Amino acid sequence: MIPKEQAISRFQKILRVQTVSRKDDSTDWAQFDAFLPKLQEQFPKVFAGVETTSINKYGIVMKWKGKNPDLQPVILMAHHDVVPAEGQNWTYPPFAAEIHDNKIYARGTVDTKCILAAVLEAMDALMAEGFVPERDIYFTSSNCEETSGDTTPKMVEWFREQGIKPWFVLDEGGAILEKMPMGIRNPFAMIGVSEKGLANVYVTASGKAGHASQPSKQDAPVKLVEALQRIAKNPFPATLSPALQEMLRCFSNYVSSGMKLVFNQLWLFGPVVKKVMEGNPDTAPMIRTTAALTQLSGSEAINVLPEKASAGFSVRIAPQDSVASVVEHLQKAVGDLAVVSYDDAQEPSPISDHRTKSYAFIKDTVAKVYPGVDAAPYVMNAATDSRHFAPICDEVYRFAGLVFSEEQRASIHSADEYMPVDAYLKGIDFYVEFLQNLQ
Repeated sequence: MIPKEQAISRFQKILRVQTVSRKDDSTDWAQFDAFLPKLQEQFPKVFAGVETTSINKYGIVMKWKGKNPDLQPVILMAHHDVVPAEGQNWTYPPFAAEIHDNKIYARGTVDTKCILAAVLEAMDALMAEGFVPERDIYFTSSNCEETSGDTTPKMVEWFREQGIKPWFVLDEGGAILEKMPMGIRNPFAMIGVSEKGLANVYVTASGKAGHASQPSKQDAPVKLVEALQRIAKNPFPATLSPALQEMLRCFSNYVSSGMKLVFNQLWLFGPVVKKVMEGNPDTAPMIRTTAALTQLSGSEAINVLPEKASAGFSVRIAPQDSVASVVEHLQKAVGDLAVVSYDDAQEPSPISDHRTKSYAFIKDTVAKVYPGVDAAPYVMNAATDSRHFAPICDEVYRFAGLVFSEEQRASIHSADEYMPVDAYLKGIDFYVEFLQNLQ
């Protein structure tokens, strides 16, 4: 039996360490220096029972040795860095971890110190009972997931050097959602089987610099506007990927009889489903690559025509596309009006099979801890560190064993991020069930 007050108190203490990662030189590394000692202070039994390795100085790899070295290990993942909170209108101090209305308010409560603390609590409870897992269990936590840093790639290289090929990997991503889109009348555990790729794409138009008193249709900003209009009129192709089709099949048991027929006969009703999903902002990103216009630049002076005008897009690349096909699509759309370029690109992650024993194990664990909750695979729009494990593991899944409300999900990277006390405690139950049944 896990002492509830102790579990909440330990979670609060972990949240109060301000492990904010930043891309510039302003990261307070003293907070990261203090983080592992704080974990060791709060969970002495756990750290006495595992082998701890530091990767890239602040990355943490914990090995809980199992009974049978012939069994492939399992890797659980989290990250202890968080995004900044300054400049946001928080109701309560973002690193005080105060409890109000039975909710803990703090940066990192959802993303993802909840996973870190819940797994450690589960390990602590099982070790107190003398439990030893059948197989090795690794638990990793990165210090720079939020800045796309190199700690997890170095962890993967460390696993490769050790000759460790995991059975499966479980990272953040999906969760148990009570409010579902498309009229689904049941809570679902959404298990990420892939994630979209990323690219920063730039559309640049060129023209002749000059005085604003002599404008023409050949000016760079004018050509850029026309190019952007062409992009808007030429969205990326919509596709019902195999993972999406399986998700809809899972949903079919919880919709009207008419929709059940549609979801189970996508070979016939696929075009209709795509049309409906395109019209919903929650489901539209599921069926295609998206390009969000986030930046515009031109002249620095209001009365000067610039030689170049550019637009920046944050592109999320669906599994059926690639970085090359994205650039080709956009260049074809704009024609000779502009030049398309990109940087910081990552291909979509491979799709992990939803028919594996590991996926079934995650789904069964959900059913035991959350009776009545079904599960479905999906492709994540956001990025996680788990993508780096694809070269050494075919079964990479993205799921946190906690209930996340719509409001909680909206608070990620925003003000008033919070975790209900009861939801966190239930999450510990999930990881206890998960760890003790990895036979």
